Amino acid sequence: MIVKPISAAVTAALTVATPAATQQARHWTLEDQLSIPEVGGLSISADGHSAFYVVRVADVASRRMVAVLRRVELESGATRDILRAQWIDQLHRIPGEDAWSARIDKGDGVQLYRIEMDDSITPLIVHPATAIFGDTEGAVYPGYGHAPLATGVRAHDWSPDGKRLFYVVLDAAPQATGVRHGEDVVIERARRRAPGTATASIYLRSEGRDTLIATRPNNDITTFFERNFVRWTSDAVLFNVTDVDPEGRSRVVTMAWSFAAKTARVLDTLAESAQAIGPLGGQLSSEGYGDRRELVEAMTGGARHSYGHLPFALDGRAASGVRSADGKRSIVGVRMLDNPRFGLIVLEPGRLRTIGGAFSLNDCDFTISLSKGACIAQSQTQPPAIAEIDVVSGRIRPVASVSPRHERLSSLRVEPRTWTNRHGNKATGYIIWPRRYVAGQRYPAIVITHGTDADERFANRENQWEYPAQLFAERGYVVLLINEPSARENAEVWAARLAWRNETKAVAPETMRQLIWLNGVASYEDAVMELVGTGVIDQARVGIAGYSRGSQMVNVTITNSSLFRAASSGDGGYLEPAFYPDVSGSYDAVFGGPPTDPVALMHYRRLSPSLRADKVCGAVLQQVAAPLVPSIDFHTALRKAGVPAELSLYPGDDAASDETHIFHIPSNRLGAMQENIAWFDYWLLGERDPNSPYADRYTVWDKMRDEAPRHCGTPLPLKN
Repeated sequence: MIVKPISAAVTAALTVATPAATQQARHWTLEDQLSIPEVGGLSISADGHSAFYVVRVADVASRRMVAVLRRVELESGATRDILRAQWIDQLHRIPGEDAWSARIDKGDGVQLYRIEMDDSITPLIVHPATAIFGDTEGAVYPGYGHAPLATGVRAHDWSPDGKRLFYVVLDAAPQATGVRHGEDVVIERARRRAPGTATASIYLRSEGRDTLIATRPNNDITTFFERNFVRWTSDAVLFNVTDVDPEGRSRVVTMAWSFAAKTARVLDTLAESAQAIGPLGGQLSSEGYGDRRELVEAMTGGARHSYGHLPFALDGRAASGVRSADGKRSIVGVRMLDNPRFGLIVLEPGRLRTIGGAFSLNDCDFTISLSKGACIAQSQTQPPAIAEIDVVSGRIRPVASVSPRHERLSSLRVEPRTWTNRHGNKATGYIIWPRRYVAGQRYPAIVITHGTDADERFANRENQWEYPAQLFAERGYVVLLINEPSARENAEVWAARLAWRNETKAVAPETMRQLIWLNGVASYEDAVMELVGTGVIDQARVGIAGYSRGSQMVNVTITNSSLFRAASSGDGGYLEPAFYPDVSGSYDAVFGGPPTDPVALMHYRRLSPSLRADKVCGAVLQQVAAPLVPSIDFHTALRKAGVPAELSLYPGDDAASDETHIFHIPSNRLGAMQENIAWFDYWLLGERDPNSPYADRYTVWDKMRDEAPRHCGTPLPLKN
């Protein structure tokens, strides 16, 4: 096997791709943070001459994120906007045609459209959009980063020859008006708004005729929420649904619709997604633990081929795998294990080679022959750009910027790091250095965390949410973007993760607490203390922030560590006892049972943040999209313990809506960033900005500061 080194010339190539006229260096502003584009759905034309992609941008005037369909000519880089709409996703090239399909909301709900090479857009499937996704009255399921969407077409997929179309449409069901009982009541426990109900109809279009192949109920989360899974064979189409086993437990099963018999049946085994197929026709996987993973291709019948132990792993966030029609070449997206960036591997008979460099390559697509492709290229300092890929030579040619505004920014210094904590577990991440860093001077610091997505992507919102990391660095903070220790660090950590994910009691609660939560706390503390030891960070001025899974880790950290003087926790609440009825299986795996169980209660007291509120040594801000009980319980416990604590609820679109988990309203995004700046500046620097929109909260924070009954160290004198 031959492994070709990753090119080192990509950095320079992408840097010089920006015209000189746009190289007017300037510093980050709030408007820059707000306008960071979210890019995805890139799809190349069959001849490799052009590509379409979708970008979502904040539109302050309309109070919405707007989706833009763009076309770029790969030879010249000429780019033009084809369509602006409320929503665009699932952009696919139609096999065998010079045309694409996509789900688009032009104002009449999300429907399926056909996009031609001449840029014309015509309806393909239009269904009355009566079911709503989003955090709003009557929505069938929540939305995590978009405004409430009326949805006609939920999902679609083309057969490999383009002759058949699988698609799912939704129909709202009448709202129940009578008395409800049992689980029908329990399911609404965490909802502020009355949920809607609907049915999903799954169709197969072939030779111009539509055939209904299944109707699914509202509780089929696979069909409704996960956009479905589809696999095509020569005689059937396979798709997954959520069903109920004889004991009443939910399970995912695979159904197969026979083209000949025109009937559906449930298969004996679950058909897994086969996104990464090797040149031998087998399923590719990364196996093992630690810094090098074995890349294995498993063939039908049990035969296995190893490509060796390599410093990368297959990752669902990397580019999807593709295989050439002749089976002689496969291209698979991977994520590096040291500096977590995304690249490509090319597998051919007898050899493996890589395509990549200092930049991540995401959302890639290739011509049918797999000789040419296009990707989104980006890094922590390089805004997203379209790059053309020559698969044979491995050459990456920058084509066009996705966001010229951000190309004009003067780059901050960002350094990749791998930290080994006191338990020997490794966590990757980045240090964003202050703009005017001076060696020998100590700086305030903020840790930002959210699971494992601190990587070589430009200001990734899943990582930093509404914590303006770059602007913090402009303001003189050392910012540490830190991932959790890898779940594949070793077999013990992986076993704990599997037990949590599969909701089993295979691992003791005390072990779960240590390996999944306190292990992360140790990584955050040790990363900070390493920089304290080298004279970079001022130990008395350290904060931590994170949303969702990051919020969970912030809440655990602030209740188990005396290092952090301020925290910002975004839209979380997991681990609070009040949440047990909503996630009982998950909590049973973590705590060993409900909080009413005396033995399990001991484990809640050791981990649940609200039950450890008296251990907190810093001020805690919670920013939430909905006033759910767990967040309120934690806030109430903090205030009862005398801890300075703020709870801020950001509004939805109207009285019947909540903001979404990833904020979608630009004014809320801007306000949350401004509040985080004011919060950390106040508690870590002792500074007040009279022009801040949150200046009226200073007197409230003063009162909390003065009433705090205890300190875990010397408090920082605040400037009045």
